[in-house]
Amino acid sequence: MVDLVVGGTAVTAFIVIGTVGLAIVLLTLILGEVLDGLFGAFDIDAGGGVFSAPVIGSFLAAFGFGAALIMFATGVNATIGALGGLASGGVVGGFALLMMRSLMSMPTDETVTTRGLEGATAIVITPIPQDGYGEVTIRHHGEQRKYNAQAAEALPVGSRVEVTAVISASAVIVAPAAPDTPSDISES
Repeated sequence: MVDLVVGGTAVTAFIVIGTVGLAIVLLTLILGEVLDGLFGAFDIDAGGGVFSAPVIGSFLAAFGFGAALIMFATGVNATIGALGGLASGGVVGGFALLMMRSLMSMPTDETVTTRGLEGATAIVITPIPQDGYGEVTIRHHGEQRKYNAQAAEALPVGSRVEVTAVISASAVIVAPAAPDTPSDISES
């Protein structure tokens, strides 16, 4: 009965299944979260990513192409081909699941924000006029970052200053640093 599924042969049916799986994997690469969101509608809590688009697509591609290859190469019937396809789909789908889980649990650095800049020591790199903006460099989250800076008094290049307020994501208000303030800036 399975031999009469698509185009008269089960091999053709398995190739169609494999092509659908491959299309899902390719669409996941191109559309990413959009396609995974569609598969999220079937959100069954079976353990971290089992029903994600890459895992389902990988399983279907390996199942379909594996079963078709087994049937074509050995001449066995559709049932044996399907069992072999299940085995290959399980291996490839399991590998895709392991990769997805490792990518999802990969540690990342904290997102750099301006939170915590108040009190940081900075160096003036573009003179700050009394009524305008200059630039300072601040070591924040292990990175040297440049910010627009405003001060109550004019400050020349090379002045050590302390951030007193954050105006925006790219601008701060500074004041001259106390002479005994330790520098967290590497002056180069």
